[in-house]
Amino acid sequence: MSQNHTKMINIQGKEHSYNDHQVVNFNEGLVGFPEMHRAVLIPLAEYVPFCWLASLDNENVRFIVVNPKQVYGDYQPKMESADEAETQTLALVKISSDWRKTTVNLKAPIFINSKTRSAAQVILNDSTYQLAESLPNT
Repeated sequence: MSQNHTKMINIQGKEHSYNDHQVVNFNEGLVGFPEMHRAVLIPLAEYVPFCWLASLDNENVRFIVVNPKQVYGDYQPKMESADEAETQTLALVKISSDWRKTTVNLKAPIFINSKTRSAAQVILNDSTYQLAESLPNT
């Protein structure tokens, strides 16, 4: 029987805890980061609904992600052979020093199977979604 001890990860000088069942596995890595196979999602409590997607393979690799459906209510990427009820969708966020220029990559979402914790980034070639979609005005 496997142990499920709490582990720690340091992100920008702050310690965050996680358990083995929170680890996300990328068989093929991310676009541009093929060596990233294991990562963990760390919620940014002060910036809900944004999270860190932090690599467990390289402590210098981490991204800000968001569930795009929470930001763009009509976002409906087509998933091939995926059960939508078991799939969490995330999108990479490109933060700008001028927050009004922050963008979200809707063209290449990350799909995570909630049961198996396996994940893949998929490029939506047959869609009108953009690589750098502006955040909606709030």
